[in-house]
Amino acid sequence: MSHLSLNRVFLIGFLPHSPVLRYVPSGIPVVNFSLAVYRTFSSEEEKEWIDYLNIIAWRDLALFCGENLKRGDWVFVEGRIQVRAYESSEGKKRKAYEIVASEVKLLSYPKNRKREEVTENGSR
Repeated sequence: MSHLSLNRVFLIGFLPHSPVLRYVPSGIPVVNFSLAVYRTFSSEEEKEWIDYLNIIAWRDLALFCGENLKRGDWVFVEGRIQVRAYESSEGKKRKAYEIVASEVKLLSYPKNRKREEVTENGSR
């Protein structure tokens, strides 16, 4: 039996904090960062909210993010939603929702960096 399924997200937002690059025990680089994305409610007041989404990237993409992304940068992220189940320190079952990035593009560039230094797919 075949099931039709799609798990793909496209996001544009800004970094409230610089990414944190680390290495898992096997030596594979991984980076975690939060992406702030605006959400507007259709109402009389047109309220605007910011959602903070957890992003994770692995290997070469993690190295790119750790070396090139800084607080305040605007970025495009493509990836998939992942749900992790875990137990809190109080013993309660919890779920964590995060975006596993397959592509990250820097949309804003510091004044001292030229656009040509970063290619279209986010690599150097």
